[in-house]
Amino acid sequence: MLSRRNIATEQSIDGRTLAGYAAVYGQDSREIVEGGRKFVERIAPGAFNETLSSGADVKLYYNHDASMPLARTRSGTLTLKSDRNGLAFTASLPETTLGNDVRALIERGDLSGEMSFGFIVEEDSWNKNRTERLVKRAKLLEISIVQDAAYPQTSSSLRSVSAAYTEAARLRLALHIKRMEQHG
Repeated sequence: MLSRRNIATEQSIDGRTLAGYAAVYGQDSREIVEGGRKFVERIAPGAFNETLSSGADVKLYYNHDASMPLARTRSGTLTLKSDRNGLAFTASLPETTLGNDVRALIERGDLSGEMSFGFIVEEDSWNKNRTERLVKRAKLLEISIVQDAAYPQTSSSLRSVSAAYTEAARLRLALHIKRMEQHG
């Protein structure tokens, strides 16, 4: 079953790079209702490590809407990393109507920095009353910037893209040179 969890974050604007935490480890969610059951959930440290190490193509959407893509790992516009705090991400927002709208909504404060993530639970454990769940292992499918969040404890911000852009341009140039050298 696909699950989606929202996280409240703080954001500030400086450029087109959105960065922060899409999930935090060991923190209680707000009450979740799923399959007719109410419970509180926590994500275990490293729960998404298998997804990250597999090189799976994870996407960044607006409000979990696959028709509203903002970035993805396959294209290099989204990077994900698990650290001691949670699932960290960095995304380069596109210069599209949607990318510009998201940036403007963050600048105005209409989007307050809340993040969410879509996943499939692969291993979990429950307390005796089945009111608390610990997600030990999960397949991460997507992360989203959203209006309302289930997890209130993350941070994200928009920052200048100049350093990231410079590095991406350097890598593209190096790849181009390598290809030219291979083809004589």
